[in-house]
Amino acid sequence: MMSPEKFRKSYDIDVQVNSEVVSIDRREKAIVVKNTITGETLTEAYDVLVLAPGATPTRPKGIEGASLPHVFTIRNVIDVVNLKRHLDAGEIQDVAVIGGGLIGVEVAENLRESGKHVTLIEATNQILAPFDFDMAQILQKEMLDHGVDVIVDDGVKRITPESIVLASGKEVRAGAVILAIGIAPETDLARAAGLEIGETGGIKVDRNYRTNDKSIYAVGDAIQTFNRLTHRPSRLALAGPAQRQARAAADAMYGMQHNHNGVIGSCAIRVFGLNAAATGLNERMAVAAGIPFDFVYVIPADKVVLMPGSAPVHFKLLFEIPTGRILGAQAIGEGNVDKRIDVIAAMIAMNGTVEHLKELELCYSPVFGTAKDVVNQAALVALNIIYGRFRQVPVTTVRKLVEEGACIVDVREKDEYEKGHITGSVNIPLSELRHRVNEIPREQAVYLYCRSGQRSYNAIMALQGRGFNNLHNISGSFLGLSFYEYYADLTRGREKIVTAYCFD
Repeated sequence: MMSPEKFRKSYDIDVQVNSEVVSIDRREKAIVVKNTITGETLTEAYDVLVLAPGATPTRPKGIEGASLPHVFTIRNVIDVVNLKRHLDAGEIQDVAVIGGGLIGVEVAENLRESGKHVTLIEATNQILAPFDFDMAQILQKEMLDHGVDVIVDDGVKRITPESIVLASGKEVRAGAVILAIGIAPETDLARAAGLEIGETGGIKVDRNYRTNDKSIYAVGDAIQTFNRLTHRPSRLALAGPAQRQARAAADAMYGMQHNHNGVIGSCAIRVFGLNAAATGLNERMAVAAGIPFDFVYVIPADKVVLMPGSAPVHFKLLFEIPTGRILGAQAIGEGNVDKRIDVIAAMIAMNGTVEHLKELELCYSPVFGTAKDVVNQAALVALNIIYGRFRQVPVTTVRKLVEEGACIVDVREKDEYEKGHITGSVNIPLSELRHRVNEIPREQAVYLYCRSGQRSYNAIMALQGRGFNNLHNISGSFLGLSFYEYYADLTRGREKIVTAYCFD
């Protein structure tokens, strides 16, 4: 980004490139530096030492062929240059990306945009772990729609010069392979110097990012931090926290104490035509932490629907039961989902509840949002759940309901129903509901849905006013269900539970 000479002139800081620190002598307060071009070494003294070695991409020894010359990892610009050189030299068209995390998805997208045939392979049951399974299905569909073959729940058995053999026995052609299966903190120097390593494998630091040696600090991907929501040790390889850690460490060197409140974990990614962002805990993390929670899944418009470019936002909000404390959120859509997740991240940092979120005053203009923003709407639904005003079931349970022959009512208009609906559902439009109340049974559970959940909620309120107490709203409704079911239907060849999907 900048030459050592320019950096020295601008900031009076001496930058030594092509130099590798090979050891730390804590007693003498010195480091041994090796010139990577000449091989010569020299000793540099320090008063204060800062370790920021980052993390190293994982290259598993257990996978046969992981060290073949056409297998790459991506950590820096040089790695990207080497990959591009290999692709161009061999005129390679088939590329496999192993690992469906943020880096893996971004690499797969870029390769596909450059015209390559790309297969993304993920050993777990979904891509992008910060998102819950139901939300990840939206992004998996987006990748399929843009020509990326997405394979989940299938690990890599071995890599050959021409292909990848999966645990299932399936073979994927690949003239180039990118390993994006995770990173490990670079702690070799710290371990050799006798610095304490935390239970997560990162360098252990205090609130001011000091190690157990008071003259040595550590920041960034190499350290162990802690999660402010679970209060457990964790690691977080993101640029934002690393920047703040560096500033805090510098402050501490000059006697300015820092109050380390822990990390939340906020991230964002663009996947072809969709933007996605997440913060805080998802369902898996909340369960692992033993925090009682519930969630709402709403799909409002990101701006006034009459405005050009208005599009749905799939927004999921997790909150603690019974306190209503905000635990996390995920958002996916064509618009500014990062703005909504940033609001939630700020609320989490302030120990906010859904009651606070309901009353949050945000900017409004029809070109930017709605008078009742996405986050406000999610808070209102969450409060309805907390106070028991209505009950809901997630889209993840609908297939079982269909198989069991549950009573499912579609309250959309007739023309919407005819374009596609849940198999076995009965169409009673909201506009006709009050005249057809006698068609809804009172002696069994009834599940209502519409396009996004608003009209089915209104129907439930109207029916509860008439004495019904057996009603459940399908959270996410038909739009959310279509996205949830699509990827598995397509890749497994299973029978659909909808007559036709709805994606807009």
